[in-house]
Amino acid sequence: MRIVLVFTLACCSMTTAGWGQQSTPEAKVKDLLVKFRSSEEQERVTAFAALRSDPANLKNPEVRAELVNLLDRENRYLDSQLKEAQKKGYPDKGDNEGWAEYYSDLLGTVDSFANWNDPRQACILADAAYNDDSEFAAEVVSHSKVTMPCLLRRSQSPISMNRAATVPVLVQALSKSKRSFDPATADEVRRIILGALQDPDDGVRAFTVNALASFGTEDMIPTLQEIARSDPASEKTDNGSQWFPIRESAAKAIAEIQQRARPAAH
Repeated sequence: MRIVLVFTLACCSMTTAGWGQQSTPEAKVKDLLVKFRSSEEQERVTAFAALRSDPANLKNPEVRAELVNLLDRENRYLDSQLKEAQKKGYPDKGDNEGWAEYYSDLLGTVDSFANWNDPRQACILADAAYNDDSEFAAEVVSHSKVTMPCLLRRSQSPISMNRAATVPVLVQALSKSKRSFDPATADEVRRIILGALQDPDDGVRAFTVNALASFGTEDMIPTLQEIARSDPASEKTDNGSQWFPIRESAAKAIAEIQQRARPAAH
């Protein structure tokens, strides 16, 4: 089983440090904001770099609103790239590290001022690309009352990488914030997690199992036991034998869940 990422997103490097101190004329700012809407990828990247070179620009409400809109557009752009890559079987080429760094910086910039209580902004942030074990993912979970509708929608994405990234966040949310959900929402989240364990994509199943190892509860053990017995994903080892990585991960997840539950039983 191999899971090939189309873009290497260094989301943990979100920072606004080291920007210049020059003052940007208002006309120049407006020109840069217009370029945010360009269909040319490099023009958007260059405009963002120029805008954020002056920290004072981020105090401008219009600039902030346009940065949120830009992140929304880049989320959609990334989805379109992933969709095309999925059709081609995620070929091991075409990574764009420069764009990935730009995207990471954009996400970090928007996160630095975003209003997580605003459903639209929270949804755009939740729709971004990030590692499910990152601090940013924990932030999405901590605002799950607002982000939950977006996570539920994204967990059903036709793009397997989106499902693989989002379902583990739902696992974490169910573990940490279950009491804040109404019973219907909690049941829906549980149904999606169980469905992801049967997902046709190996990566979705693998990431879900790994998330359950960290945040799963005892009610998931019966399904994990079935996964440990029969998950079809396999690889040939160097000595020619079959290795079933998801089965192995499921067995480890069961042990982790049982270990967490043990102290509560005393």
